[in-house]
Amino acid sequence: MDYKGQELAEWLFNIIIILFGGAGWVYGYFEQDFSYVFQAWLVGLIIACILCVPDWPFYNRHPVKWLKEIPDRRSSVGTKIRSD
Repeated sequence: MDYKGQELAEWLFNIIIILFGGAGWVYGYFEQDFSYVFQAWLVGLIIACILCVPDWPFYNRHPVKWLKEIPDRRSSVGTKIRSD
């Protein structure tokens, strides 16, 4: 998962939790039962975890370009260490 993918996953997680929590709160308010709020939030949490926890391919749209490896000076060709 790249950095943009992490940002997208966090944004999706927050939006899903807020939407399901808000919808559950409205429904629970009209039904006068807090358990509807908790159930809606729990469904949103499960959906958000399924969408945001695995490394889905759409989270890898902007791959990080790493630098090439720098060779170690001690292991350069032609350098011999003498032991007397």
